[in-house]
Amino acid sequence: MKIPQFPSQRFALTLTLALASAALSGIGFAAPAPLQLKDNDVWVMAGDSITAQRLHSNFIEAYYRTRFPHMRLHFRNSGIGGNRTSSILARFDYDVAAWKPTIVSIELGMNDVGGSEEDYIRGMKELIAKIRAIPAQPVLISSSPVDDGSLMGDWRSPRCEKIHPFTEALQKLAEQENVLFVDQYHPLIDVWGHNRRKGAEAAAAKAASQPQAPAAAPVTPPSPAPASAPGTTPQAAAPAPPKAPPIPPGLVPLGGDPVHPGAVGQYMMAATILKSLHAPGAVSSAALSADGKVASTKACKITDAAVKDGKLMFTRLDETGPWPILPAARSMLELMPSALSLSEYELKVTGLAEGLHRVSINGKPAGEVSARDLAAGWNLSGIFDGALGERSTAVAGLISKLQSGLNNNWRAASKAKDTEKLEVAQREITETEDELQKLVQPVALNVEIELAPVTR
Repeated sequence: MKIPQFPSQRFALTLTLALASAALSGIGFAAPAPLQLKDNDVWVMAGDSITAQRLHSNFIEAYYRTRFPHMRLHFRNSGIGGNRTSSILARFDYDVAAWKPTIVSIELGMNDVGGSEEDYIRGMKELIAKIRAIPAQPVLISSSPVDDGSLMGDWRSPRCEKIHPFTEALQKLAEQENVLFVDQYHPLIDVWGHNRRKGAEAAAAKAASQPQAPAAAPVTPPSPAPASAPGTTPQAAAPAPPKAPPIPPGLVPLGGDPVHPGAVGQYMMAATILKSLHAPGAVSSAALSADGKVASTKACKITDAAVKDGKLMFTRLDETGPWPILPAARSMLELMPSALSLSEYELKVTGLAEGLHRVSINGKPAGEVSARDLAAGWNLSGIFDGALGERSTAVAGLISKLQSGLNNNWRAASKAKDTEKLEVAQREITETEDELQKLVQPVALNVEIELAPVTR
């Protein structure tokens, strides 16, 4: 597979691959057993403001809906800003149990580190008991790191440092309780930290290369403080508190802020969680020769293969779908190229002339790929333009509609115990899920590859 190339190429490839490999492998930490989803599962994702962003939770939902389109799956976001374990315990009945879930993931820690580790673990233990009593399967997910340039052992903030022992304690609890555990913190902290530090180095180098700004104009001294009343001690004006130094920009911007990453950072979080849950990577594969002969297929069908008008043409129908990655978040692969191992959507074509070949899908450009990469196997999940990019955007849009207003209407009605509004909210959710279920079904793709290499 060809690793997508981006204009910036801001990381040394060896550093990128090493960090990405560590991010997905979770080296040094116990791997949990696979999470097995089944038809009509209801997965409630409970957490704090990071979950309430509806980014990585939506990306995980998109993965499972497209990878298992034959199953009816239901995902419910139950994130609220500022939440700790005690917060979810307080709202558990109407905001978690009321959904009648079969799976409940608890993703907390970013706010809990403001309290004691003992309270955090005690609260998590109570949540495990409540989830099992519903009954549902509990999944414990650690907090993500603070994207402030921290590295393991060289933290830039007490908050990020404190998440480290909290995560270790959570893993120990999961082992004791025989519960699925996902560690986001340790796989991501050094990837994000090096990204921030490389960004600071780049910003400093750029500033040093710029012409020096002219000297600042003299500063007018402040007006003297009003005279004190007779017989009182003059009061000095309180100095303004110093501003915290700005956090250096990341070389690959994650979006959002250090606590709440945007789509780029949260695709990395989703990939880490999915890999930890042993989510399957294989989508499908097909191999053809340049003369139109089909060599092999796996989990897909190739029909109407032919050579015509200087093009290799065929129709591909897959049994399942690739992970929809939003085009706007493609830079995620600069930091974690091996995230595509979660979406192995392969096309092999042998016998092409050396050089780059234009590929189109459903009549829209999909990219220019070398004969060598096509012969080795091209991962179509790395296509962000044209028909596949449009499909990813459509899936993400419907999931966002489902998890934002519709989901919140249901939660508000559940909290208010308003059965009439609950019925309306559930009907709207069901209608949107029906629409989404149709959208994630595999569709035939008409693929064309120009046999003549691109000439510049």
